[in-house]
Amino acid sequence: MNKLNYRNVEITWLKHAGFRLKGSKIVYIDPYEVPAGEEKADLILVTHDHFDHLDPKSIKNLAKSDTVVVHPKACSVKGFESFPMTENQTANLKGIEVTAVPAYNVDKPFHKRGVLGYIVNLDSVRVYHAGDTDRIPEMKKIAVDVALLPAGGTYTMDLDEAIKAAQDIRAEVYIPMHYGAIPNTKADPREFKAKVPKALILEPLLR
Repeated sequence: MNKLNYRNVEITWLKHAGFRLKGSKIVYIDPYEVPAGEEKADLILVTHDHFDHLDPKSIKNLAKSDTVVVHPKACSVKGFESFPMTENQTANLKGIEVTAVPAYNVDKPFHKRGVLGYIVNLDSVRVYHAGDTDRIPEMKKIAVDVALLPAGGTYTMDLDEAIKAAQDIRAEVYIPMHYGAIPNTKADPREFKAKVPKALILEPLLR
């Protein structure tokens, strides 16, 4: 199973940290290695400028003439209509409420402040994409319907940290991500499922 149907919103794990949210509008978050032919986007959200999150070819394949690309203020997105955001900023874009939230490493050098996670309110379903982050104190303030949490370690939280983060965050469903697609991100999601009662394990749509 590669998707969750939550009320009136379909949440599909594409690959790695990439997701598609489909309701009255279509939102992609961190699309990576997405081929042409997938449904076009109203919004594309980019968490930061690393190659596996800001993938210009995927954005080009998904963008239509009025697609808006949301990204951190320090991140450059060229050739598309873009909307830069900073931590704790909320914007209404094409009728979709997007809140940028902190995402960063606490004991690793890869992601400093300025990387973003997002809370997307699409058709009254609130989805939290944590971005490339460790378990951080700000997570205790997050209350959503669905939480998408990295679990692959090395660059982000590992499984143990993701399990603890799920205890900090108030959500109805917890989905692990950011494992298995790039080197040094192996994780067994069954361990997450065993310790997070509301967890849902998805298979990536893209290989």
